[in-house]
Amino acid sequence: MDHQKIQKNKHRALPSDFSDLNFFKDLENHFLEVKDLEMSWIEFETPNLISNKEKALRLHFLITLTRTIEEELDSAFRAGHIPGTAFFGRGNEGASVGSAFCLKDDEWLVPMHRNCGSHIAKGHPPESIMAHFFGRKDGPSEGRDGNFHMGYRPKNITQLISHIGTMVPIATGLAWAEKYRKTNRAVLTHIGEGGTSSGDFHEGINFASVQKLPLVIIIDNNQYAYKTLLEKQYACKSLVLKSTGYGIPGYLVDGTNILLVNYICELALEMARKGEGPILIESITMRASGHSVYDKFSDYVDIEDMNLWLEKRDPIKRYDQFLINSGIVTQKEIEDSHLKANERASLAKDIALKSPFPKAEGMENEIFAD
Repeated sequence: MDHQKIQKNKHRALPSDFSDLNFFKDLENHFLEVKDLEMSWIEFETPNLISNKEKALRLHFLITLTRTIEEELDSAFRAGHIPGTAFFGRGNEGASVGSAFCLKDDEWLVPMHRNCGSHIAKGHPPESIMAHFFGRKDGPSEGRDGNFHMGYRPKNITQLISHIGTMVPIATGLAWAEKYRKTNRAVLTHIGEGGTSSGDFHEGINFASVQKLPLVIIIDNNQYAYKTLLEKQYACKSLVLKSTGYGIPGYLVDGTNILLVNYICELALEMARKGEGPILIESITMRASGHSVYDKFSDYVDIEDMNLWLEKRDPIKRYDQFLINSGIVTQKEIEDSHLKANERASLAKDIALKSPFPKAEGMENEIFAD
């Protein structure tokens, strides 16, 4: 992409800019770039972020499919098909799809529990995801685990670990292996803002920084770490500022703009592949539901603020409106994409529910490898 065309105006960011930083207002048409001790606000225009109609429609189908899959799973949970609980990423679809879409087929994705879109964009079949939720044999763990505790080896997707901070050292290990093998491949991982408080996050990113590993770390900051508010989670004004301490580049972006996330991640992954070391991206979204299906989030969430984000920054609604208003696609093409996604998710659910449950006598097979 022509960066000069995309990055319209650039001006230095001052410490005072962060004293009253408003994620909703200040990131609408700007993103923050941090390099060494220099910080810059960069203005952009969204129409310049899309290169062709085919890619625009592909991204639309994937982001829409992500939501419809989770809606089908939510319905299945309430119908009793999913044991335990369930975690979904409503509001984070744009960041998940936009980032993983940049990965090459043989590059590693290390997602967490709100990154269904990353699984989908990387090529994880929807019926496999649903079979895993349902505890069926055709899921990636063959019924041994559930929820988003899954990976998909055919597409180089690692499985989630509940202690989210531990995902960064795993991604760092993968990136170290890629550098050692001189493959010129990068690794992409996600972590929540709450996970950055763990020691594993620091150890992993510090090692990656020192070794200049080909790693892109996305902080999915959805403004609530379970029931912990941001001001109780970290003292810095924005988590991207931590990149300066590690000596690596950083970006602060509006994660509800799928095209911006896609652009920044393409930029970051190219830097990583060239051996420029890890890159930290803070993607701001709004968690549009509880921590899990059992979470009574109205007890601690600012509902008025959340409704504002859902009205103006819902990633799918926002992308729908942009594509139509910009004339890139027609209203009919948008409707067809939604219909296609709904049909694909419904079919995946039907296939997954027909998958057999694993037999008890085989549950200990293939747990350990010689």
